[in-house]
Formats: sequence, structure tokens, C-alpha cells
Amino acid sequence: MRRPLPLPSASRKSKDHKRKPSVDKAFLKLGRKHLAEDFPNRTRQGCPQDDVLRLLAEQPTEVDDSVLDHITLCSPCYTTYSAFLQQMKAKHSNPRSQTRSSKSPRV
Repeated sequence: MRRPLPLPSASRKSKDHKRKPSVDKAFLKLGRKHLAEDFPNRTRQGCPQDDVLRLLAEQPTEVDDSVLDHITLCSPCYTTYSAFLQQMKAKHSNPRSQTRSSKSPRV
């Protein structure tokens, strides 16, 4: 049995082919804007419940792939999901605030 031949450029990486982080950020920003604005669903047809979108943000492996497919074609659901992701990032980026809020105040 023959092994497939690799493409000529696949076996080595060019040093000139590095992308700039600012280009990547701009591309991601464009993608987020596109998903958030270009797929209106005013009647919210086929939308999952908000608790499912929250679960997708918190534990993506626990949610059916159809939910992920849906948020790529529904701007309102993508926006809700993005808000849940932002909440999670804020919650996890400042663990000291969680500890303080769970303790009773000093007197």
C-alpha cells in the first residue's frame, strides 16, 4: 500500500508566513460582529432556552451540537451566548472577588 505524498509546502513552515496578532484580532472582531448582527431572528424561531445557552458557555461538551449550529445562524442567540461567556470570563478572571463575597464582613 502506498503512502500519500505530502504537499510540498506541508512539510516545512515558512518564517515569512507568521501572522500579526493585530490581524488575528481584527479578523475575530469582524467575525463576532457578523454573527451578532447579520442573522436576525425576530420571532426567535427554533431558539434554545437561555439556560441551554448558559450551559453551552459553561460546559460546552454537555450541550448537543445542534445548539452550537443554531448560534452560528441566529444573532440573538449568539449575543446571549456571548454575554454568558463574558460573565464567565469576568467571574474567573477575578477569583478574589468571589472569595470576598462568600465571606461574612468583618466587624
